[in-house]
Amino acid sequence: MNNEGKRYQAPTPNSAQQYPAADKIVHVNPLSSCKSIVIDSSIGRIMSGSFEQSISKKEPDRDQIIRQLTQDEPVLTPTYWQGLIILPPAHKYTYDTKLKTGTIETNLTHLQDQHLFENQDPFELIIEHIAKEHIKNKHDKLVVRFSGGVDSTCLLLAAIEVAGKDRVTAITWFDEKCSANNDRNTATALCNTLEVNHILFKLEPEDFFQEVSPTDYFHINSSMASEQVFRKEREFILAQLGDEFIILDGHGGDHLFLDPVPSAAFQHLIRENRFFKGFNIAATIAKLTGSNLYQTLTRNRRQQHNETDQLSYFFNKKFLPRRGAEKPKSLAEKHVQAIAQAVSQNAMSTTLNKFGKIIYPFTSQKIIEYALTQDPYSMFDESETRIPLKRAFRKKHPHILLRRDKGHITGAYQKSLKFHQKDIISKLRSSWMNKENIINMPNIENSINRSAMGFGGVEKNLLNIICASLIKNR
Repeated sequence: MNNEGKRYQAPTPNSAQQYPAADKIVHVNPLSSCKSIVIDSSIGRIMSGSFEQSISKKEPDRDQIIRQLTQDEPVLTPTYWQGLIILPPAHKYTYDTKLKTGTIETNLTHLQDQHLFENQDPFELIIEHIAKEHIKNKHDKLVVRFSGGVDSTCLLLAAIEVAGKDRVTAITWFDEKCSANNDRNTATALCNTLEVNHILFKLEPEDFFQEVSPTDYFHINSSMASEQVFRKEREFILAQLGDEFIILDGHGGDHLFLDPVPSAAFQHLIRENRFFKGFNIAATIAKLTGSNLYQTLTRNRRQQHNETDQLSYFFNKKFLPRRGAEKPKSLAEKHVQAIAQAVSQNAMSTTLNKFGKIIYPFTSQKIIEYALTQDPYSMFDESETRIPLKRAFRKKHPHILLRRDKGHITGAYQKSLKFHQKDIISKLRSSWMNKENIINMPNIENSINRSAMGFGGVEKNLLNIICASLIKNR
């Protein structure tokens, strides 16, 4: 199978196809591949050739679109195309040729029992990975998406160490109306101190909520709303640098180091009748977040109720899910789930490869293996999160302060929603979701109007519904 120069393909598998028994087909996508594999679930085989060509006669699967809009699954493996599924890195797919059914499971869990990486330095592992990618890409310039938060600061300092500050540029997204504008001030100050080139990319409302081609995505996700933004970012960097470059993106660092700390940290202890330790961990999280103990203990339940209320508000009753994905039973399970989610999301971006070469150092193989060998309770204490990463960073850069928070572009989404308000509502009214009485259009319009006025942010479920309406008709 020749995969040169084509998008949406399986990494040239040494991502081993295996046939251990006549009635089983097994595909293993290794963690090292960094790309997702597309599988035809009707026959259990990896799809060959370009993705667009393979789906030329297929239609989007409406049942899967509804499922993706109403069910919050940490690792999305179904696509919105009939009979196609995604196998992320570090996952195994087993197809039963007699029953015509397939299952996907993670291969990450077994790494928790290994100790090869437990004494490694995570910051040094990040430097090592960036150096490897820099050599592989013929020493192109390095551009760091730089918010001034923990992860992007680590990437910026690592990039400077690898390539030298003359070959590194930091890019910061900003909008005066959102908290990401704070990023500009923090990022500018640090870049001035480091004497590294710093460029500012302004978020424009017209660049959000553009129509997308149905073959540009595998499943419904919020990046559909900002596709044009990423395209404009690439054009902006090219205009500034006039040369090819690699983008370093810090997505996944929060997943690896459990930030924010999930409720599973104390819930499973309490379920196992280890009340004293469970309440101690809950009290630690309460101090860390500035909440009281009752708020901390009930936070997960309140979030679930809020999610259920949102779904009931946006969707007509018969389309609501009967049950969600099974919840992790312990913090260790939650840690694996969070890492698998980060791996899957970053691999999807790499597989799509829509906006140039983007590297995600926090989901590189050695960093994942390192994170899985750590005790998840070592990731936080009463005063801070991401302790292993911060400790390693401070050892090397003791005079550089790591910012505890970072900005968000919610305000930019709201401004853009107001800019496109009439067009978005028109698309939703004429969509199959409304015509088939799947969504509650009056409630959705009310929510869009509130968000456009700047009240309450943009709910995740609302954003995904809008994204589903942005897919062009074929």
